[in-house]
Amino acid sequence: MFVRSLAICGVAAVFAGLTSANADAFGRYHGGGKYKTCYKKVKTPPVYRTVTERVMVRPASCHQVRTPPTYGVQAQEVVVQPAYQVVHSKPAVYDRVKVVKQVRPPRTRWKSMGCGQYKCAVTKPAKYRTRTKRVMVQPRTSWVETRPAVKGVVHQKVMVHPGTVRQVCEPAVYKTVARQVMVSPGTTRWVPVQPVAHPVAYRRPVPHPVAPPPMSYYPPMK
Repeated sequence: MFVRSLAICGVAAVFAGLTSANADAFGRYHGGGKYKTCYKKVKTPPVYRTVTERVMVRPASCHQVRTPPTYGVQAQEVVVQPAYQVVHSKPAVYDRVKVVKQVRPPRTRWKSMGCGQYKCAVTKPAKYRTRTKRVMVQPRTSWVETRPAVKGVVHQKVMVHPGTVRQVCEPAVYKTVARQVMVSPGTTRWVPVQPVAHPVAYRRPVPHPVAPPPMSYYPPMK
């Protein structure tokens, strides 16, 4: 009880000082006089509480698991060189032969003889010349030869068993976490308070300080 009384007295003293200051300010800004109603700003802090919730740590996912194929070596007969055709040809055979060619045909001319008393026909035989000429004795010949394919054995890599692909899915992972949430936000309001018994009126400053009149504080009833 003694400690509570001291606390109440201390609060009353502080409030009296604040009230005195407020009253002095009121008198300074309002030119003195009486006032009936006073208000005090009261702030209420926000209220929080701890809640637990289930959150996802890792989402569900799916991935593929592959099994590689199996290979082996197998002997196989393959065509090393395919069949093809070869065209053979024999050139033509030429030779030179003698050819008699007429250079000038036979002709007949009339000549005067016996001082113009006679005219006789003089015939000259044709003139020939022998020459050599290149002639084809045997024409060009050609034939097609078909050659068979060439085969061999090779060892190649073949697939013995094909690989497989399967899908594996994992579920989502959750955990419970705790966090604070606001139940009610803080408030700021003005509440009426009991004015002092002797309000302070505005006065001009005097050379000597004047002590303010005593003030009383009445705590609210609970």
